[in-house]
Amino acid sequence: MTTCEWEKIAAFQMPPEFDRFERWIADQVGAGIALEVPVRTSRAGSLPDEKWYRHLASGEVWRLVSPDFPFRGTFEQV
Repeated sequence: MTTCEWEKIAAFQMPPEFDRFERWIADQVGAGIALEVPVRTSRAGSLPDEKWYRHLASGEVWRLVSPDFPFRGTFEQV
């Protein structure tokens, strides 16, 4: 397996940063690097506006949670 080079984002600083990130992750999916996978509803703390992505080369699953003020969103490994 290949190492995943994605990095955790603890909080998006501004809405445009989140918008750019959404475009970037969509490009990752389009290029066959990642795949959107179903969110496991049993996960404690899962939010309605949450998406999960599998990095195909490493198998790691990451979650993207949209900002909802005052929460600034996050991108982190599950």
